[in-house]
Amino acid sequence: MIKTIFPTKTATLYQATASLNTGQDEIMDIIKIVSGSGGDLMLSRPVIQFDTAAISASLSAQGIHTGSDSGSLKYFLKAFISKEEDVAAEYKLVVHPLRQSWTAGTGRLENLPQTTDGCSWAYRTGLAANETWSAQGGFFGTTAVVSHVQSFSNVTSDIELDITGLVENWHDGTLANYGIIVKRSGSEETNINEFGKLSFYSKHTNTIYPPRLEVRYDDSSHAFTTITGSEVTINDDIKIQPRIRPEYVRGTAERIFVDTVKQFSVRTQANGVGQYSRAYLPQSSSFAIIDNATGEKIINHDATYTYIGRTDNTLNYFDLDTTCLFPERYYEVQFKVNYYSGTNVIATRLYNCEKYFKVVR
Repeated sequence: MIKTIFPTKTATLYQATASLNTGQDEIMDIIKIVSGSGGDLMLSRPVIQFDTAAISASLSAQGIHTGSDSGSLKYFLKAFISKEEDVAAEYKLVVHPLRQSWTAGTGRLENLPQTTDGCSWAYRTGLAANETWSAQGGFFGTTAVVSHVQSFSNVTSDIELDITGLVENWHDGTLANYGIIVKRSGSEETNINEFGKLSFYSKHTNTIYPPRLEVRYDDSSHAFTTITGSEVTINDDIKIQPRIRPEYVRGTAERIFVDTVKQFSVRTQANGVGQYSRAYLPQSSSFAIIDNATGEKIINHDATYTYIGRTDNTLNYFDLDTTCLFPERYYEVQFKVNYYSGTNVIATRLYNCEKYFKVVR
């Protein structure tokens, strides 16, 4: 299962304008520009807050408090790049938990006069309130309690970072949840080397790419208690047919059963009526959800988190949380099937169901 949490607020803290608020901007910037003399830096750092209380309570009700309880629980931060300018081939970004509260504010980067009613490089809650960060640029402690680093090397700068340790610190009370700050790692932020500008979509983007926190865990059944059908093999010509409805309401959790049909299979006789025997998918098969307009996988294949489960009557199924899917858009389900010889995977094939569903408000 993959559940999605969107941010409650986002902003960028700009060093060059210490009181400027950008809490309504569609973009979050990570900037490092060095002056011509090599002495002065101009930095910026995004701040993001997620409300994880509801998902924590839901998981706790299932007896899942940490990754060790489920064997699979992970929290991944995802942020999507809008534009890169003069970016180095290799660099690192680090995520720290913020140690002080902050206000999103109503400002935008291009506002004239500048809006100063929310967080900025110097202030947590705005210039008028005069509540400063304990350290300018967003306070995350003199020594970070926990941090998570993602390395980039000649790849697009989308962030997909496991921050499980940080979120679990929020949930067990080790840290208060004041959100996170994203910045360049260590000396990459403080040395005299240029690292350019990374622009990410914010909470306020009008695209399908706002940042998000993905809660990933395996809640599916991996084995039948009884077997009354047959597992498909690499020699079978199959068609996979999920029992999807034409429309789903965004924010709902759905269990979708999956029928696997062997093409040109031999009929059997039962009670005088010709019937097809049921077929099911091999272990570690997975599903993905594809946006019809962009062709992108909104939910990608994963042998743990998008595992095709099995019921006790040989039905395959998957569980889908539609929170991550945007309304008034169409989506398709794709299946990834691993074929085995003994315990070894000998082939992997992708199957598109060629049937679309729409997400509505």
